[in-house]
Amino acid sequence: MDNAAAPPALASGHLADAFTSFIAAADRLEHTHAQLHNEVVHLRTQLENRNRALASSLAENENMRAALRQILDTLPCGVVVLDPESEKVVLLNPEACRLLGIPGDRSAEWTDLPGRIRTMLASGCSQAWKQGDEQDFCFTESKNKRWVTVRCSTMGAASDGSVEAENRHSNKVILTCRDTTTFKAAEQEREASRNVVALAEMSTILAHEIRNPLGSMELLTGLLACDAGLSEDSKQGVQHLQAGVRSLSAVVNNVLRFYSLGTSTLNPVRLADALRSAVNFVQPLARQCGIGLALEQTLGDAEIAADANELQQVILNLVCNALRHTPAGGRITVTGSLAERQPTPVAVVEVVDTGAGILPADLPHIFEPGFSTSKQSPGLGLTVCQRIVEQHHGIMTARSEPGKGTSFRMEFPVR
Repeated sequence: MDNAAAPPALASGHLADAFTSFIAAADRLEHTHAQLHNEVVHLRTQLENRNRALASSLAENENMRAALRQILDTLPCGVVVLDPESEKVVLLNPEACRLLGIPGDRSAEWTDLPGRIRTMLASGCSQAWKQGDEQDFCFTESKNKRWVTVRCSTMGAASDGSVEAENRHSNKVILTCRDTTTFKAAEQEREASRNVVALAEMSTILAHEIRNPLGSMELLTGLLACDAGLSEDSKQGVQHLQAGVRSLSAVVNNVLRFYSLGTSTLNPVRLADALRSAVNFVQPLARQCGIGLALEQTLGDAEIAADANELQQVILNLVCNALRHTPAGGRITVTGSLAERQPTPVAVVEVVDTGAGILPADLPHIFEPGFSTSKQSPGLGLTVCQRIVEQHHGIMTARSEPGKGTSFRMEFPVR
């Protein structure tokens, strides 16, 4: 009976062992599950942190992109990013649109680029740009020229430095554009100034060379005019010769006086005598033109600080100017008088003609160098007159009415 009961006890022991093993496995599984759960929680936390960092980075990148775009849009120079291989405009800022004449109201196309730039970027072009090369382009809009300097760079590096070779490493080309119109204009002005200076030097040399023989001709014509044995035809010829010599003398003296940096040497001069001498000197010119020239003065013995030769040049210039605009049969009057001013009186000299007058639009410019409404004048006479009058401590003004003549008025302080 005892031996028959043993197997159930043995089976019960195996069952207990199995249950114990199951309990241990369940504990291990539960522990492993807890570890796995903790690991999942940790990984989820890391993933959330990474996602937040990535989102922050993306937002920062987007902000940086927007800031860079804003900076690019406000740059004073133009920036263009191109893909020459696919002939695409990747990016360009508003200044580049303005400088290159590209419409800014739509996406730019390759064909919107100026033709010369497309040619320079063409594969195999003999004029291909190299890294850092600059080219000047001139664009014309509404008769105005705009100069743009374009510098080429690439997003890669190449051994030979050419754009074509660099595009094997990177197919993006960057063009930076600068408006150099002001610089070009200044350069042209400097060149024009150098030419003017050279012309002035040459003119001065020629005027000096001409003045000496001109003085001799003036002396000889004066001697011929005093010859009582001349026939009427010969006298008329001498008068024409005198007029030509004195007209040429006026031009030569104007050139020398305009380009001279010296000042006038002022001495006491009786103004009435100086005016009489000047009018007599210019009289042959008036007679040749068939225009009456008269002196009317009430100056008496009034003196001013002056250079008599320069006063003669002023009268000569003003009369020559009047002769060019007064028809034959007209009249030119040189007047001199005294006027009360404080603190000292002034001598007033006027040259009045009955010519065509000056247009109101031209009147403010008549004393500007080079301004002339006549092809017969280089536009220096009135400028020289104003300079001489100012160096004599005087003032000079002009009044005119079209069709009724012109009056030039000068005031000099009396000694």
